[in-house]
Amino acid sequence: MGIQKLVRPSALVFDPDRPLKEALETMINEDVCSAPVVRNNQIIGLLRLTVGLRRVQSEPESKVKDVMESEFTTYRENDAPEKALLDYDSWLPVEDSDGNFRSLLESVPNGIIAINRAGNIVLLNQEACRRLGVDRSAIGKHIKELFPASRLPETCETGDIQYGQKLETNGRTIISNRAPIVCNNKITGALAVFQDITELEKVSSELASVQQLNRELDAIIESSFDGVMITDDQGRGIRINQALARLTGLDATHFEGKLINNLFETGIFHHESVTVRALQEGRIVTGVQKIITGKEVLVTGSPIFGSDGKVIRVVTNVRDMTELNKLNEELKESKLLASRYQTELSQFIPERLSKDKIIAKSPGMMEIFNLAVRTAQTDATVLILGESGVGKEVLARIIHNASSRANIGSFVQINCGAIPENLLESELFGYEPGAFTGANREVKLGMFEIADRGTLLLDEIGDMPTNLQVKLLRVLQEQEIYRIGGTKPIKLDVRIIAATNQDIWERVQEGAFREDLFYRLNVVPIEVPPLRERKEDILPLAMHFIQTYNEKYGVKKRLDPNALPILESYSWSGNVRELQNVMERLLVITDDEVIEARQVREQLAKFKNKFHSPIMVNELMPIPEAKEILEKKLIRMALDNYPSIRKAAEVLGLDHSNIVRKAAKYGLQK
Repeated sequence: MGIQKLVRPSALVFDPDRPLKEALETMINEDVCSAPVVRNNQIIGLLRLTVGLRRVQSEPESKVKDVMESEFTTYRENDAPEKALLDYDSWLPVEDSDGNFRSLLESVPNGIIAINRAGNIVLLNQEACRRLGVDRSAIGKHIKELFPASRLPETCETGDIQYGQKLETNGRTIISNRAPIVCNNKITGALAVFQDITELEKVSSELASVQQLNRELDAIIESSFDGVMITDDQGRGIRINQALARLTGLDATHFEGKLINNLFETGIFHHESVTVRALQEGRIVTGVQKIITGKEVLVTGSPIFGSDGKVIRVVTNVRDMTELNKLNEELKESKLLASRYQTELSQFIPERLSKDKIIAKSPGMMEIFNLAVRTAQTDATVLILGESGVGKEVLARIIHNASSRANIGSFVQINCGAIPENLLESELFGYEPGAFTGANREVKLGMFEIADRGTLLLDEIGDMPTNLQVKLLRVLQEQEIYRIGGTKPIKLDVRIIAATNQDIWERVQEGAFREDLFYRLNVVPIEVPPLRERKEDILPLAMHFIQTYNEKYGVKKRLDPNALPILESYSWSGNVRELQNVMERLLVITDDEVIEARQVREQLAKFKNKFHSPIMVNELMPIPEAKEILEKKLIRMALDNYPSIRKAAEVLGLDHSNIVRKAAKYGLQK
C-alpha cells in the first residue's frame, strides 16, 4: 500500500513573506502544529508552531521565512507508509510519482482554487491564474483580499455544495462549482472549480437574438392581411401564414414541404405558379391565379438573392381579387357620388349667386363662394377677413342663405365699431326692466336673442371692447347669455360669423384682442381678396351697377369699351363699394348715352391719391418688350382721348412726325 492512502491535504499553506505573528494565529485557530511554506507552487520549508511561538516572543516583526525549516524530508506517493512513520513530523510533504507536486491539477483545463478554513488561498492552478488575472504569489493570501465578491468562505461555513454559479470577473463570464473540503468529518477548507463561458455566453446571446428575431418575423408574417408564402430555391414551400390559407381556401399541407408547381400540374391552380416564374426568371412577377376552390387571387412573387447572385428564396404575396374587385366597385361608386355632388354644387353656386345677386367671375372668388356654401352646411364659426368694401357682409349673407337656418331664423348684423361702448353691451345682450337709469320698463331683447336659430354677423369684431370680449367668449362656449340686470341664463342657438378689416392677429399681439377669443372665432377663416387682385370681376361688376342705376333712374346709358383698361388699372382702395359709387356718379353726371373713357379717367383723376402707381407691373419680362407694350398703350390712350394727333403728341412729349411714325409701327389709327 502506498503512502497516498494515508495522506490528507494540508489545511494551511503559508507564503514565506507573511508576518509570523499572523501565521501563528491562523495555525492556533485551525488547530495545526505545522504547515508547509510554498513559493511558486514549490514547497521551500516547514513552519512549526512551537518554534514560531518562541521566535515571536523575542522578535514580533519576524516573517515566516525567518523561522521555517529549510531542510525536510519529502515522501513520494508510492513510498511505503512505514518509511514515513519512522519520523515524528506531524506534517509530511508528499510528491507524485514523477516528483512534480500537484502536476495533475496543473493539467486540468479548468481553473481550480482552494482555501483553508481561515480563507487563505492554499491551491491555485495555472488555469485559475490565467482566468483570474493573478499569479502564484496569491497563494497564502486571504481570498477576500484578491476577490472581495468570492463566496468560498461561505462554503466553508455552510458546507453546502453549489453548482453552476455564474459571476463576472476581469470582463469575463465564468461558471463555478463550489464544494467544502472535508477531512476526518471536519471542514478544513473549500474548493472551487470554474470554467470560462464568455464565448458560450456570446453565442447563447446571439442565439437568443436570432430566436427573438424569428419570433418577431413570424408575428409580422402572421399579422399581414395579405397572404404570404416563402419558398426555397427549388420552389418548395417553407411556410405560409394563416391569411394565405384563408384567401386560397387551401391549408398548409398543400404548400409546406411541397413543390409549388405541383399545384398547377394537379389542377389545383388553373395557371402556372407565379412563384416558380419568379424563381426561374429572377425578377418580380405579378399575375392572377384562379384556384379550384373558386377563389381568384392577385399574386406577386419577389425573388431573394444570395451573395453569389443566385435566387435562394421567393417571397410570394397573395391578395384576394374578390375583395379588390369589391373595393374597386366601391371606389367607382364613391367617385361617381363625389362627381354628382360636385356637379350639383357647381350648379348650386351660380344659382345661389344669382339668387343673392352676387357678381363674381374670378377663380379666386368662385373658390371662396364654394367654401362659403360648404361651410354653410355646418354651424362652425366663421371669421371673414378683408379690406373695407370687399363684400364681407355679402359673403356672410350667402353663408346664412345657403344654410338650413335661413328657413327658421333671421340674419342679424351689428357693427361693433359703430356703437358706443356703453351701449354695445345692451344692444348685444338686451336688458331687464329697470336694469339701469333710463332703461325701458319692458324687456329689451338683444341681438343674440333676435338672431336665435339664425345667424349673427359681428362686423368690425376687432373694435369690440375688451370687457365685452370676455362675455362673447362665454356665449361661444356655453351658448347662453344673461341680460343686463338678469340672473337667469337664456339658452341660445345662434350661428356666429365675425368680420373685420383689421389684422386681427396683430391686435392679439398688441394685447387689444383676446387670444382665446381669436381661436374661438378663427375656426373657418375666409379672406376676401381686394378688387385690385381680381380684375376679372371689375367689368361684370361695373356692368351690373350700370344696369342697376339705369333701372333706378330710368335711363339707358352704357360704358365705352375703351374705359375698361382705365377701370382695371385703378387701385380701388375702396374696393367694390368705391366702384359702385363711381358708376352711379358717372351715370348721373353724364349727358350722353355713352360713358366715354375720358369721362371715366376724369372722375378717377379726382382721387389720384387712390392710385398705387400709374403703371401696374404684374410679372417679370424683358425691359425692351415692356417698353414696346407701354409705348403702344400710351399712344393708343392719347389718340383715343385727344381730338388731334398734334395734341396727343404734345401730351406724350413727342413731336408730330415721331408719333405718326410710332403709330404706323404699331398699326394704330386716329
